[in-house]
Amino acid sequence: MRYFEDLQPGDVALGSSFVVERDEMVEFARRWDPQPFHLDDAVANAMFGEGGVTAPGVFVMAIRTRLLHDTPDLAVIAALGYDELRFHAPVRAGDTLQLRQEWLDKRVSESKPDRGVARSRLSLVNQDGVEVMSHIDTILLRRRNSND
Repeated sequence: MRYFEDLQPGDVALGSSFVVERDEMVEFARRWDPQPFHLDDAVANAMFGEGGVTAPGVFVMAIRTRLLHDTPDLAVIAALGYDELRFHAPVRAGDTLQLRQEWLDKRVSESKPDRGVARSRLSLVNQDGVEVMSHIDTILLRRRNSND
């Protein structure tokens, strides 16, 4: 278990990877975000260049969530919010996405000193090293020792 004290601004960690399966991506799009470029290769190619249908942003965020849960356990109490969510490049079937997390800053809670708030920049990077999604993640964590 990693606690508030274990996180250091500037630290970067690479997480596990996920291969995007076409059938799963299209089925998700069909149900939750049925834009033509998520369902029809010809439309996607005309809009974004060759490569076929693109993944919905919510699907990309679901992949990020899955990969985040595969990382070593953090003593998280609650997620406090996402800022600056960006989709930098299309995600397509067959892409391999890897989680990257850089810790930005942290502070002890003023109202509850047994916990702290930390912010990290989470990114998904594809097999070509292209960042396809990023956001700032703010979380509330337990402290190992509230007397620190």
